Amino acid sequence: MLPQKPNHNLGSQSQNSQNKQKCSTFTYIGKETTYITKIFKHSNIKIPYRTNNTLQKLLTHSSQNHDKFTRSGVYKLTSPDCGKAYVGQTGRDFFTRYNEHKRSFRYNNHNSKSTQHLIEHGHTFGSIHNIIQVLQVQKKGTHLNTIESFHIHKEAAQNNHLNNDHTIMVNRIFHTILQHL
Repeated sequence: MLPQKPNHNLGSQSQNSQNKQKCSTFTYIGKETTYITKIFKHSNIKIPYRTNNTLQKLLTHSSQNHDKFTRSGVYKLTSPDCGKAYVGQTGRDFFTRYNEHKRSFRYNNHNSKSTQHLIEHGHTFGSIHNIIQVLQVQKKGTHLNTIESFHIHKEAAQNNHLNNDHTIMVNRIFHTILQHL
């Protein structure tokens, strides 16, 4: 058997393919993504990350579920007489929280700013479908606090809030998001 001649054209093709860098985008979901992309570190594949959890999406997501009052999250109570709004959060279901506000109103208890406003101004207390709006379904935790703060900021920017003034803080990120909505 005769030895084969080396093919010099193959060498130049492999050099060209090494110089061309390929790109593949990964959706970042945590440390698992970092682990997987480290495998490609010494290859000619460049891997940028992207995310589906943008701050705007997290803060402005709205729930349209039929059973929305059986979930927890951030809600807005609107006075049926003047339209002023109170933004709150609950780790329990919205129906339970609504009943607590209703009980405070019925027994002339000033333990919430919403109830206090209704009593002091002689307003009525409407049905759950008329006064409560589910802003976002969310489990209890830091995300819930941030989402509540964003919606309080939103109502305060429109001068339409009933929340305590100490709950309203200047937040440039919230302000920027509101400008783009």
